[in-house]
Amino acid sequence: MLIEQRPSGDSEVSALVVDQQVELRTRDGGREGHVYAVDPAARYLVAVVGGEAVACGALLALDLDAAEVTRLYVRPAYRNRGLGRRMLAAIEDLAASRGHRVLRLEAGVTAPEAIALFLGAGYRPIPRFGRYVRYEASRCFEKRFDDTGEVRVLRKAATDPAVAELVTLSADEAASRYGDTEARRFPIDPRAKFVLATIGGIGAGCGAIQPIDDQTVEVKRMYVRPVYRGNGIARRTLAALEDLAAASHYLFIRLETGARQPESIRLYESAGYRPIPPYGPYVHSPLSLCYEKLVIAPEPIASELG
Repeated sequence: MLIEQRPSGDSEVSALVVDQQVELRTRDGGREGHVYAVDPAARYLVAVVGGEAVACGALLALDLDAAEVTRLYVRPAYRNRGLGRRMLAAIEDLAASRGHRVLRLEAGVTAPEAIALFLGAGYRPIPRFGRYVRYEASRCFEKRFDDTGEVRVLRKAATDPAVAELVTLSADEAASRYGDTEARRFPIDPRAKFVLATIGGIGAGCGAIQPIDDQTVEVKRMYVRPVYRGNGIARRTLAALEDLAAASHYLFIRLETGARQPESIRLYESAGYRPIPPYGPYVHSPLSLCYEKLVIAPEPIASELG
């Protein structure tokens, strides 16, 4: 999969926008306000799979600081694969590159899956704004970024001090949840590749992928400091790991989490991971829950792996 910018006059952008508006009109019974035309002032991104445009999203500047996420849409056949989350992350990256520090968006009450996506990505409810003020069924959200709070996801070595500290904190939290630290301390491969999520240069979260075989990698050491949770950092970290796996030409991603970590289970399932039988070192671990996802992107997108 490739996420790329397209001009507002692109025919595939127009087709996606029309399909989105038709679906929304069907859902809400014909609420006023559906606009089928592409906004020439917006900057459009399109996700391409197998040469076909399957998802879109746009960034519309409101002023120098603020922008609106609009036209976020994934064709039905490609849903539940994490594409919406990836498109949103790509739009956030585009907004950051253009100096916007505030992102706003709107979703109707007839689109609960969109509202769940936005809340999970760190957006917070706000009063209706702009053209949505007169629509009772509109729900508006906002996410703020600033110079001291910018989220970046970077490649780091396992020996990096910030990574090492977070891995230790992860083990300590596992011990408090499960009691027996050794039962949850599954080994990590020396070939594992780590990413570090930072906020204002401070290590806020980490994660790694390690190879299982020539086609499969495993997510390891996913952790976010408690003070930074609820801001979409885990999703950004997971997206970066998926991009890293795709860039390394793996086809599948697997992972394991514990039955006493409901927030992790929600994250993985909402990101398109599906339950599978326990594998490898988890076969005889009664509290282990295992998941797998097909890697659909052949190159890194929507994350900073510099």
